[in-house]
Amino acid sequence: MPWKKLLLGCCLLALRPAWAAEIIVVGTDFSHVFEQDKDGKFDGLAVATLNELARKNGDQLSFALYPWSRAQWMVETGQAHILIGPYKTPEREAKFLFSRRAFYRDYMLFYVRAGEGLSWDGNLQNLIGKKIGVINGWVYTPQFEQMRSRLQPVVANTLANGLNMLQAQRIDWLATNLRNADGVMKRLNPEAKLVAVEPPIGIQDGYFAYCQQCDALRQKYDAAFEQLLQSPLWQQLAARYAVRVP
Repeated sequence: MPWKKLLLGCCLLALRPAWAAEIIVVGTDFSHVFEQDKDGKFDGLAVATLNELARKNGDQLSFALYPWSRAQWMVETGQAHILIGPYKTPEREAKFLFSRRAFYRDYMLFYVRAGEGLSWDGNLQNLIGKKIGVINGWVYTPQFEQMRSRLQPVVANTLANGLNMLQAQRIDWLATNLRNADGVMKRLNPEAKLVAVEPPIGIQDGYFAYCQQCDALRQKYDAAFEQLLQSPLWQQLAARYAVRVP
């Protein structure tokens, strides 16, 4: 039965050392952070950073892109070692071991159709009853999450779907982040008249998250990342990929 195979896989992964020869790294498409080109090559700040940490420790990495919910599930169940880019929440801290430091920073914003959204003053209370879109599996700011049940947002399966829903007037506000939204809009429709409105919903930092059996791997990579932060290479990488860092 499939569940027996899953259980066997989890047991084997748990029994082998966390510093196994091949470290499985998963995530979803995050503009500038984790991307795959048409030739199958992985790139982005996370890829460059992890490759540098792996080089220092003599490890080999295997990258794979999945829908966000599946990528999280794989690390939670021990099918992969490292998850790229989650924001930290109490619920996620119960499932994963987070890196000591964040490696990128996002500005969370509402996107609207040009000329609309002028009523946004930073108070989420004023958006109750509005048609707000969110992305499936994403978390936003603590304040937004506290208001989620009252806002009753419409869930889009992907950011691309959410932007298309906004353009088609199925929603009037889309909660996302500047980095991802700009990257996806350029690929989808550079002429789309969708804009971010100020003030931001808030700021979120993104981390590497490790499976519960991977504490030795986490400690090893945390130490290597501290060394990277002290070198000029870190700021060079952030500039190369145009990613804000904490």
